[in-house]
Amino acid sequence: MWLLTFGYLGLFAGTFLAATLLPLPSEALLLGAFELDLNVIMCLTIATVGNFLGGITNYIIGYKCNNKRLIEKLKIDEEKLAKQKNLLDKWGYWLGFISWVPFVGDPLIVVLGFYKVRLIPLLITMFVGKFLRYLVVALMYLNWFVF
Repeated sequence: MWLLTFGYLGLFAGTFLAATLLPLPSEALLLGAFELDLNVIMCLTIATVGNFLGGITNYIIGYKCNNKRLIEKLKIDEEKLAKQKNLLDKWGYWLGFISWVPFVGDPLIVVLGFYKVRLIPLLITMFVGKFLRYLVVALMYLNWFVF
């Protein structure tokens, strides 16, 4: 990917953007960075932080979309929203562990933001989930971990 011509900065930008609703393959970026002989620990750290910050951006987008005026304008049933929020309150921040799953994780974080799921526990689970995903990719690349 052309982003890697910018080294660590490109890796950061790519993993950040991959965590938004843009369909970018962050794992491929990480592997490309390894192939360029960039430091594995630095790449793992930068990819995790970039993807994590992109996830926080998704949360903020969802959070900002949940306002009375917008809900009324879109004619969304507030009673239905309350029921959905109760369900998310049960599982809410635990869903941060799967925020890295392609096609599901990014919109999921937007929804969690919309329902204003507790932020600190969500940040912890998001960070751990994203880190573990990149760690597995790195270990597979280094042939330290084989399925």
